[in-house]
Amino acid sequence: MKQLTLSELKALSLEILEDFDSFCRSRNIRYSLGYGTLLGAVRHKGFIPWDDDIDVMMFREDYERFRAEYTSERFRFIDHTVIPDCWINFGRVCDTERTVALSTIPWHGPSCRTGVWIDIFPVDKVPEEDAFNDLFFSLYMMHKNAVRCRRVHADPKDCPSLLTKVKVAVHTRLHPTFTKIDPSRFIRARESAIRYFSNVDSGIYSQIACTDYSKPECFTARQLSEYIEYDFEGRRFWGWKDYDAILKVMYGEYMKLPPENKRKPLQNYIRFCWK
Repeated sequence: MKQLTLSELKALSLEILEDFDSFCRSRNIRYSLGYGTLLGAVRHKGFIPWDDDIDVMMFREDYERFRAEYTSERFRFIDHTVIPDCWINFGRVCDTERTVALSTIPWHGPSCRTGVWIDIFPVDKVPEEDAFNDLFFSLYMMHKNAVRCRRVHADPKDCPSLLTKVKVAVHTRLHPTFTKIDPSRFIRARESAIRYFSNVDSGIYSQIACTDYSKPECFTARQLSEYIEYDFEGRRFWGWKDYDAILKVMYGEYMKLPPENKRKPLQNYIRFCWK
C-alpha cells in the first residue's frame, strides 16, 4: 500500500471537515475548531505547516445530537457507542473507502477498518472545586492504561517500521498483564466517570475524554459562549470567538513558533495508506 503524503493527508482531512461542517450547519449543531486546528486558523489561516490532523470540539449536548443524527454518503462516525470494540472516549469521522490506517496504538478492534479521520472531542462540565483534580488524575490513569493496553494489542503488520515493531514487542514484554485485558474495560470505566460529573452545577468546562494530567485545560462558560467563522485553507469554519483566552490555556504563548526540532506531526505512530 502507498502511504499518503502530508499534502494528500491534509487534503482528505479537509474534505472530511467540509462534510462535517455542512452537516452541522444543516442541523444547527454547534462546534468549534479545536487545539492545533484552531491555532492553525488563527496563526496560519489554515493547517499548521507540519501538522497532520484536524480537531473539533463540541459541548456534550451537541456531541450527543451529532452522533445520533450524522449521516454521510462518504464518511462514517465512530465512537465506543457505535462499535463495541472502540477504545476511545471521543469520536471520529472516518474515511473507510479509500484509505487505511496502520497504527502501533490501535483505537479499535477487528470489527471495522478505518482510514483518515478528524477527531471530535466532547466538552463537559466539571466541578469547580479541588475534587476535579482527583477526577482528572483518575481519568488520566485510565487513559494511560488504555493506551498501554492498545499498544500491546497492536498487529505487528501495522507497525510502520522495524524499529516500531521492536518497540511494540518490548512494550508487550514489559506489560504482559495488558495482553489479557480488553481495552474496552478502561473505556467503559472512563465513560462512567465522565457521565457522573457531567451534570454538576458548574460554570467550568473541560475536554476530559482524552486527558493529559500534565496540562488540565479548563474554560469558563463565558469563554465558550460565542462563535465566529474562521478562515481555514480558503474555507470558513466555526470556532469559539474568544480564541485568545482559549489558546493561552492550551498553549501559552501560542503565536510563538516552537523550536524547529518540535515541528513534527503528532500522529507519527500512524501510517495512512491508500487502499
